[in-house]
Amino acid sequence: MRTEAERVKLVLAESGDSLGGTERVVWELATRLPQARFDVEVWLSPAPGVDELAASLVARGVAVRRVAEVDSRWDWGGMLRTWRELRRSAPRLLHLHHVWPAADRYLAALADAAGVPHLVVTEHIVGRTHSAPQRRLKRRELEHADAVTAVCGAVADSLARDYGVERARLRVVPNGADLPDLEAERPEARRLRDRFGAALLKPLWVCAARLEEQKGHAVLLDDGSLRQPLEQRVEALGLTGRVEFLGRLDEVGPLLLAADAVVLPSLWEGLPLILLEALARARPVVASATGGVPDVIEDGVSGRLVPPGDAAALAAGILDVLGDDDRRRQMGERGRRHVEEHFTFAAQSEQYQRLFQQLAGQSVRTGRQPLALAVSS
Repeated sequence: MRTEAERVKLVLAESGDSLGGTERVVWELATRLPQARFDVEVWLSPAPGVDELAASLVARGVAVRRVAEVDSRWDWGGMLRTWRELRRSAPRLLHLHHVWPAADRYLAALADAAGVPHLVVTEHIVGRTHSAPQRRLKRRELEHADAVTAVCGAVADSLARDYGVERARLRVVPNGADLPDLEAERPEARRLRDRFGAALLKPLWVCAARLEEQKGHAVLLDDGSLRQPLEQRVEALGLTGRVEFLGRLDEVGPLLLAADAVVLPSLWEGLPLILLEALARARPVVASATGGVPDVIEDGVSGRLVPPGDAAALAAGILDVLGDDDRRRQMGERGRRHVEEHFTFAAQSEQYQRLFQQLAGQSVRTGRQPLALAVSS
């Protein structure tokens, strides 16, 4: 029986090869869980794109292992190495964060073979159809997990629809946003507005997202692998001087604060952090009604929702928000209150802490038994 003095060994694992929302959630969780109760280790890809994340975690006193994803059933060497890593680490809990539904599809089975007592699976995005063998692996993983969480209702619904998971077993634990220090961000925000010449009759719109097909920049302009085609499209549309590609920013908060409004034209999503961060700064958002976006934005109240991939509807939404300064400010303020009340990293961390503590008190894997969690649904 575990005593109160014992720390629970927890491995947080995800295999993304660049920095995005999933990696941010893992960082927040790893650094917020109380060290007196949890011995946290984070597993990340060996890809250089997450080197900065790994260094940041180590600087905060969190152990990090760089473990390559096993993405083929023929990779026996990789499976053996991963199994050995699990045996060496000997976690009581493995919390698997899927950056994509087909990612890490062998890790759950390897954890079972290595004797890891408890498995939590978190899904971050609505997926696309996979091959029949991948769907079988996914279904087995979800059926054998102690708990399956999703970042929004749309992701949970897709798991029930695509993999036959009982909807009652799925729990929504929303992503969050830090409430910003506006006074600290304001000087840089003013500098950015001056840089872009933003003014009353020249509003600044910001689209802060990776330059990938998923994020829908091509819709905004009529795929970071799509920068050159997008720049060419800007030139072809006569928008040179009106659209600027800023590249990667260390701090996106001041840019969001500088904006008059934010646009997010994604083709598919989970619950994008940039949406929450924009609203936390009282900035109205025009966004595609996809994934968990409608969970956060009420159309016409805290922003505008448009069909994904519809350039005409996106343009109409932008014009609608631009048309009334007072209404735009009211939208932003309503969005800020909504995020502050329902979507914070602190609330997300607390919900997972309760889940981990509940599982740590159990001696065997619960499998298909649903957990009575005090989380959003």
